[in-house]
Amino acid sequence: MLIFFRKNKFYKIFLLFILIFFSNTIKANIIRDAEIENFLTEMANPIFEAANLNLNSVDIYIFNDKAVNAFVACGQKVFINTGLIQSFEDPSMLRGVLAHETGHIAGGHLARSDKAMEKAQTPMIVGLLLGIGAAIAGESDAAQALLLGSQQIAKGMIAKYSRGQESAADQAAFHYLEKIEKSSTGMLEVLYSFANQEALSPRQQKIRVRSHPVSRDRIRSLEEKVKKSEFIDNKDEDELIFKYKMIQAKLDGFLNNANDIVKNGKDNSDHSKYALAVAFYRQALLSDSLSVLDELILKYPKNAWYYELKGQILYESGKIEDSIKPYTIALEIEEKEPLLMVGLATALNARGDKGDAKKAINLLKESLKYDKKNSQTWYQLAISYSDEKNIGMAELSSAERHFLTGNTKMASFHAKKSLRYLNNSDIFKLRAQDILIDAENKAKWKRRCPV
Repeated sequence: MLIFFRKNKFYKIFLLFILIFFSNTIKANIIRDAEIENFLTEMANPIFEAANLNLNSVDIYIFNDKAVNAFVACGQKVFINTGLIQSFEDPSMLRGVLAHETGHIAGGHLARSDKAMEKAQTPMIVGLLLGIGAAIAGESDAAQALLLGSQQIAKGMIAKYSRGQESAADQAAFHYLEKIEKSSTGMLEVLYSFANQEALSPRQQKIRVRSHPVSRDRIRSLEEKVKKSEFIDNKDEDELIFKYKMIQAKLDGFLNNANDIVKNGKDNSDHSKYALAVAFYRQALLSDSLSVLDELILKYPKNAWYYELKGQILYESGKIEDSIKPYTIALEIEEKEPLLMVGLATALNARGDKGDAKKAINLLKESLKYDKKNSQTWYQLAISYSDEKNIGMAELSSAERHFLTGNTKMASFHAKKSLRYLNNSDIFKLRAQDILIDAENKAKWKRRCPV
């Protein structure tokens, strides 16, 4: 039986269903970590600047998936898989991938791919149906493949890059790396590692190969330029390599098998201790975890991330009072880090001593100056305002949280409730009214990126 999909009512309902399904998939797989985000920003911002991109318009997200991959979606949002960070031996390889994905953004490849999709509507929708089945069955690779290269996730379609676009992104990436005086050998190593994958059947290929086709011609074209580059032998600073090893260790500790990490024991390397501290914590061996972490703190007293992890471990172990000090020290070292502000505010809200709610409100409002997209910030603000008996602001904060996550029904519910308590002259009342108006704009939310 042949099925023809046209742009009718059913088609629109189907696309809306896809949006909801994959929006939830993306949100569930995004993780936040100040240390890793800072490292990725440090790596990526010089590349974005070399590509003449507005730094305020490009966002980087950590995608919790073991597949060795990175992708661009929703215009200028770069998703970096945890599996990619964990797998690459050298930070130059990660930089090469960041430069390549930047090439796709700067080259407008996503927009052109969207036009190409319109000519292949039926097979892509069939592919989506198959992908949904795979995702429900637990095949995260299949679900992610449907997101790769899509500028409009609201339509629920993927747009595979053509070989020409891949080559163009390589060339652009080389240009950016030359501009910032970094070697492109890491990017070549990535291509070498996937070159033989194309000979395998699609089921055996890694997801990055399926979405970013590799060819010998593509490699040769890049090789010639890399070998002639005056920056070919430029090596990364020891400090950057150290940071990279440490974020890999943190991811290993949280995402790999904790028993294996503990069984292998610790050596004298700092990154091994970092992974072990997390693994001990996951096994509820709190004293062992803190003991190893304190060794790192003693050696690196100005490293905010070790204090942050200590605060997190203590907080999540129910030792709220003890978590306040390491969070405070971490924020003293990294004064403008919004996630540290939210972490400390969360601990203060949990402690609930006199004056804690006001301190938390000040921290959370300050964090919004640097990061307006963290729903946890608004959640904690709602708690703080509630403790202060400021029901209007508590309800408005809840409205902001749900508005940010795309739950327009709950956003409207809390916005309406806030209007009962906010004064007519209050600027926050205008904000509540704006949320109500925007939440009713269904067409806008159908086009909205899930992050």
